[in-house]
Amino acid sequence: MMSGFRFVARYVAVFLVVFLFSSCADNAEKSGQLLDKGVDFYYHAQYKKAFGLFKEALDADDGNFEAWYWMGNYFENNHDHIRAIECYTKAIELNPNYADAYANRAEAKKNNRDNAGACADWKKAAKLGKANLNDDLEWCKRNGVK
Repeated sequence: MMSGFRFVARYVAVFLVVFLFSSCADNAEKSGQLLDKGVDFYYHAQYKKAFGLFKEALDADDGNFEAWYWMGNYFENNHDHIRAIECYTKAIELNPNYADAYANRAEAKKNNRDNAGACADWKKAAKLGKANLNDDLEWCKRNGVK
């Protein structure tokens, strides 16, 4: 009888693990699809629709670093620098090599009058291979920000 119970327990455990991993993959796929739609709306200046889809993407998978990045773009576009910085920071926490998130967070920090933070982020973005930051890095030098 005990061996029958162990068999059932193992079967249930394996089923749960497979179910959990498959639902995680489904959530990540759904999140990616929602994000793609949101980016399309964003590029067509339909920002409120884009915001709703970015939020849905994060509801489906809050580990979607690109959705955090785009949410940051939405907030920065709406001059909410603090929330933009928070979103870019979350994207960076999830993907520490995300050069675009560093560059955009730098711009949000500069707009929020955190020049030292902005320059540090631009330097990090450049180190990670982000191109076209010469003007920003030069701005840091001209203003004596290290």
